Amino acid sequence: MVKSESSKKTGVGIFGGTFNPIHLGHLIIAENSREKLNLKKIIFVPSCYPPHKKTPEIGASHRYQMAKLAISPNPYFVLSAIEVKRKNKSYTIDTIRALKKLYSKEKNFYFILGLDAYLAINTWKDIEKLAGLVKFVVVKRPGYQGDTSCQVATSSVQSGLLAMTPKFKNVKFLDLGPIGISSTEIRKRIKEKKSVRYLLPKNVMDYIFQHHLYE
Repeated sequence: MVKSESSKKTGVGIFGGTFNPIHLGHLIIAENSREKLNLKKIIFVPSCYPPHKKTPEIGASHRYQMAKLAISPNPYFVLSAIEVKRKNKSYTIDTIRALKKLYSKEKNFYFILGLDAYLAINTWKDIEKLAGLVKFVVVKRPGYQGDTSCQVATSSVQSGLLAMTPKFKNVKFLDLGPIGISSTEIRKRIKEKKSVRYLLPKNVMDYIFQHHLYE
C-alpha cells in the first residue's frame, strides 16, 4: 500500500524574523527547507520586538500583513501572530513553547535560522532548554564554502554549544546556494526610488507602495 504524501512528511518548520519586508529569498529558504527536511508545513513567525535587534521602523501589523500576502499561494506555509500580539520583547523559547502547545500532535519541530543568527545563539535566553525543544536548521550564507574565517567561527560556536549540551549534535546545516536578496537592500532601493521588482512578491510590492512604506 502506497502511503499518502502527508503521511510521509514528519515535523514542522518554524521560521521567525522581522520580515522587514519579507522577500523572495525568505520564501526560497522556507520552501527548500521544507523539501530537504520533508516537513509538513512551515510556520512563519513575524517578530514584534526582537530582543537582539533594533525594533523595526515599520510596525508589526504591516510586516504581518506583508508576510500574509507573500505566503498565501503556498498551501504548506502558515502564518502565526503569536509574537505580533505580544506587548513586550519576544524570546524564541517562549514562542516555541507556545507553538508546541498549539501543535501538540507534532513531535518534531525544526527552527530555521540564518548563519549570522546561529553565530550569536549562545546569547539567546535559555538556549540549553531551547535545544531540548527543537532541532536547529542553519542556512549557510552565500560564499560560505570559501570564507575560512566564517567556517572557523561556526566550528568554534558549534564546539561551545556541544560542550553546553549534547543536544546540539542535531544541528543541520543547509546550503541553498546564493540567493543574494536582503531586506536591507530592498529598503535602501525603495528609499532611493529604485526598482525592487523580482526581489519580492508583486502583492507585497504593491502593498508597500500603497502604504508608502520605506520611503
